[in-house]
Amino acid sequence: MYLSVENVSYSYGNVMALQDVSLSASLGEITGVIGANGAGKTTLMLIIARYLVPQSGDVFLDGRSIRQWRNEDFPVSYIPDEPVFYEELTLLEHLHFVKALYPKNVQDIEGLIEGFEFCDHIDKVPSLLSKGNRQKLMIALALLREYQILIADEPFTGLDPNQIHHFKNIITEQRKMGKALLLSTHLLDVIDNLCDRYVILHKGRVLAVGTKKDIQAAFGIAQATSLEAIYLDIMKRGEK
Repeated sequence: MYLSVENVSYSYGNVMALQDVSLSASLGEITGVIGANGAGKTTLMLIIARYLVPQSGDVFLDGRSIRQWRNEDFPVSYIPDEPVFYEELTLLEHLHFVKALYPKNVQDIEGLIEGFEFCDHIDKVPSLLSKGNRQKLMIALALLREYQILIADEPFTGLDPNQIHHFKNIITEQRKMGKALLLSTHLLDVIDNLCDRYVILHKGRVLAVGTKKDIQAAFGIAQATSLEAIYLDIMKRGEK
């Protein structure tokens, strides 16, 4: 496994966000992390991206603790749930700035501008962009970095159906290129049958992990069931 999260816990004061969480992901694989708001998805993403340090447990990439990687070599690109920009730079300047930092990345700026329909917005600063365009810009900037694993926290929020379709195609292409992708979302219909494996988080704990078939078999759920139905079934059992 390229990514291995081992017995990670984290709390905000008296609120336990993650409790003894373990999961793994391989290169050439899409892993979906699903759960309700407050399940711990964002905290998990922040820990893997090294924005937070786990209070117990550790995270390993390619067999090395993420604490041992130098910043310039850390092979992770992160799309946060809330976009962050340099407010004085235009959309196009953002793209060129990040491209200059990672010149070996083969992703071309022109392709991103066309694919994300940025042509009418390249001279706008972030504050003048719509929520959807700000989200698309964060995705584009993440794709310009050099990485082996792409972490995306609620990446579909603010995207219209056409752009959701476009981003799903990008994700699939990244998988074909041998990247590991970790997607956090509560939009279960969007990632149904997109991911190779799923991790179901609830109140900071892992309730289930595996392919849809693995999870269905583990919980005795009938075949040909949607991801949403599987999730709701597991949540209902947990409330009993």
